[in-house]
Amino acid sequence: MVDGQEMLALPAALAEFLAAARTGGIPLLYPYANRLRTAQFVAAGRAVDLAQYSSLKRDGAGLPIHGLLLRWSAWECVNSGASFEAVLDWRAHRTLMNAYPFAHTLRVRFALGGEAGAATLAITTTVEADGGVDVPWAFGWHPYFALASNAQLELPARTPIALDATGLPEPAGANSSSLAPCTTAACLGQDDLYSVDANARACIHTGARRIEIEFDSEYRVMQVYSPKNMAFASIEPMVAPTSSLADGLATTVAAGTKRSARFVIRA
Repeated sequence: MVDGQEMLALPAALAEFLAAARTGGIPLLYPYANRLRTAQFVAAGRAVDLAQYSSLKRDGAGLPIHGLLLRWSAWECVNSGASFEAVLDWRAHRTLMNAYPFAHTLRVRFALGGEAGAATLAITTTVEADGGVDVPWAFGWHPYFALASNAQLELPARTPIALDATGLPEPAGANSSSLAPCTTAACLGQDDLYSVDANARACIHTGARRIEIEFDSEYRVMQVYSPKNMAFASIEPMVAPTSSLADGLATTVAAGTKRSARFVIRA
């Protein structure tokens, strides 16, 4: 909330939202963002069978979607004034290791601040490959921003990634030419995936409020989700395209190292 105005949204009434593991607010999509082509695959040299995860969330077409951590409560949390850090030791949870056998530590830091009259929230996600194995790098975030009427989306230079009817990327080589920065109305049914330059910035104009989303150099993929007749829009930072984990295209965090990605929201 900024100046008494709520910046975030839920996609359903509160009771309906709480009844199932669904996205709303600013959910982390981990270890993969959006959909996967299959629940069984090989990543970083290891066989993965997500079907072993009893709470695996699937979309209407039966595809795994939004990762394994929606409503996950077993985080170690440290609150330090204007910052908050949540830590998850993956190897300490058998259900997670059985489904996704990469021992590592996941850290998420939220830091509130202000600059030039704007309130800021910086979110830094760090994967520490401290379990002796390489760890795939394919997560994303799905912030839901509340909209006023006549909201506009200000999008950076970007290259569309062609998607099939299920929302999965088409075969390599099907990408389009780069698009110039533009401003377009929200709530036109957008559900589009783009590659973007390092340090890209997008914006949502909602009434008298301007909300900026600034990616760092790790976030080179952006999903724009703005369904019709809904009072929210999402500009989603992703470190890899949809289904990269299952398609063998995700990069990794080398064993014994760590890697961080940061994005900032300004209102």
